[in-house]
Amino acid sequence: MTGTEARSGSQARGAEDPQPQAVLPLRILIVDDSPEDTETYLHFLRHWPGREVHAQATALGEDALDALQRGTPDVILLDYQLPDMTGLEFLNEARPDCAVIMLTGVGDEQVAVQAIRAGAQDYLVKGRLNADLLRQALLRALNTHGMARELRRSQARTAAILNSITDGFVALDETGQVMELNGTAEILLGTTLNALRRAPPPWHGNPDFTAAIERARHSAEMTTAELRLPEQDRWLHARLYPSRTGLIMYLYDVTARREAEQREQRHSRRMQGLYNAAATLNTVRERQDVLTAIVQVSQALVRSPLVILATPDAAGDWLLTGQDGPVEALTALPGAAALQAGLQQAVQPEQIGSCGDGWTTLTLTRPRGTAGQPGSAASADDLTGNLLGVLAFQPPQDAEHSDDTRTLLLTLAQMLSHALTRSALYEADREHRRTLEARVQARTAALERSNRELEQFAYVASHDLKEPLRTISSFTQLLQNRYGPQLDDRARRYIDFTVAGAQRMSTLIEDVLAVSRLNTQPSIPTLTDLNTLVGHVTAQLQALIDETGGQVQVGTLPRLMVDATQFTQLFQNLIGNALKFRRPDQPPVVQVQAHASEDGWIFTVTDNGIGIEPEYHDRVFVIFQRLHTRDHYAGNGIGLALCRKIVEGRGGTIWLSQPAAGGTAVQFSVPHRAGDTRPA
Repeated sequence: MTGTEARSGSQARGAEDPQPQAVLPLRILIVDDSPEDTETYLHFLRHWPGREVHAQATALGEDALDALQRGTPDVILLDYQLPDMTGLEFLNEARPDCAVIMLTGVGDEQVAVQAIRAGAQDYLVKGRLNADLLRQALLRALNTHGMARELRRSQARTAAILNSITDGFVALDETGQVMELNGTAEILLGTTLNALRRAPPPWHGNPDFTAAIERARHSAEMTTAELRLPEQDRWLHARLYPSRTGLIMYLYDVTARREAEQREQRHSRRMQGLYNAAATLNTVRERQDVLTAIVQVSQALVRSPLVILATPDAAGDWLLTGQDGPVEALTALPGAAALQAGLQQAVQPEQIGSCGDGWTTLTLTRPRGTAGQPGSAASADDLTGNLLGVLAFQPPQDAEHSDDTRTLLLTLAQMLSHALTRSALYEADREHRRTLEARVQARTAALERSNRELEQFAYVASHDLKEPLRTISSFTQLLQNRYGPQLDDRARRYIDFTVAGAQRMSTLIEDVLAVSRLNTQPSIPTLTDLNTLVGHVTAQLQALIDETGGQVQVGTLPRLMVDATQFTQLFQNLIGNALKFRRPDQPPVVQVQAHASEDGWIFTVTDNGIGIEPEYHDRVFVIFQRLHTRDHYAGNGIGLALCRKIVEGRGGTIWLSQPAAGGTAVQFSVPHRAGDTRPA
């Protein structure tokens, strides 16, 4: 093996040497078992003007393989016949990434062809070799290998780019003629490059797409467009890029997206239609209005101008409703015979049926045990007697037969069934309310008549009882006055009991008459100054006030539209009770006040008396209910009951409360009426 040599040439570059003066050293591996030939090659290389050469020589192919493992030279001068292998075997095994010149002692064209096929760039015959021929061959081999390597790299880059493109690629020239087409584009367009050169492209008849092409050309900017291919039922999205030679088009399939968008749009339209239908059906109540509305909303949802709603009547006949109201005869409709047969077969577990002549039926039912479950299976027996109606329509020719359409029809059937059920319930409820109102009116009239009779009886009875009671009282007192001294103590005590009982009975009758008059005598409200009215009441109670040492303090009261007689009784009872139920150790103090509220006036009569426990606050307003015996406090337990009747007759309420300082506060409300005035 010979070591490397380096030499820089100083002579002018020969005409055969196109290389510049400043070049990198040329690394050459000489593989030849002839020392003489090797020395000849080295001699030619040492004296190469303007070229620095580093040469390494080896006589065996195995040694050359080892040298390639350590580094790749620029050129290999390879002898065709080596001791351990041929030059072709060396090339097949080594496959060096550098220029190779095959050297042989004989000029055999077959050997030359084999060498070139094995990867050599040139083939030289040793006997014809000189310095210029070797140098020129080296330069050609280097240039050829460099161009081949760059070509391989460019092809690899192009192949990688094309392999990475999953879109369809179409190249158009300036006239719009298709010049290039990749495999993906052929699949997407359903055609080939040769076919496109003979016939117009698929977008030829699409004005929007051709306009997008022209727009991209003239604007020199990327433009997008979508192309519909009806024959293939496919949508393509295109990105159009202007180029120097015409236009580049990238295509990809968006059929799934467009179909999803169309389904979503169709679903949105149907949902909006169902929403509008529900809103329409919720606004109608009358039976015929509901039937007409069902036909009208169904026309919009099923896109059919001919929709008929058949509902069974009590006799089992069909009542027909069209978009304009009742339909007189079934025979006036197209396909009447088929429709008649379809109505007879409508009572079946399947809700959606077809009866010929283009008619589709939708059974509207209320199955037993499955109410509110759309699409639930039900037997024919379940449907019998629960049939609400049958919706018949003729679908348009472009009607879609899909699961979405079936779902729409079943949802529509559920909605219409609810509307018919709601209409039937509304009719039944209205009839029931009419019956109840008639009963209530009859019972109210009977009750009013009974109350009038009862009040009249109470008034007459009380009035008639006064005469015999007066006789009893008069003769008992006469007996007491005339024969009192002749009677013993027991007899006089019995006479006292009789007189006292007659007096209590007279008071009780007067109270009953007072209550009775509230119902039998009409109330005539007048504008009354309650300050003046309470002043009169206080004057009437002056004897009781003086007897008890009490005080009655009256605040500013309003002027209201009231029955003055009744309100006089009201304040007499309230102030009188406040004075009567006093504490034994202190004089009574009664306060009468009023303040305005949102809807009227609130009156309060407060005292410092014995008070009333909270559990008796409701009981004291019941007629004849007493909390104390007559030995402690006189009375019949009718005063507060009379007060409640007066207040409620004016539209107000009355109640009790307990002041923090003790005693009792009676409060009552009086609603506003026209004519009321506030205090100044």
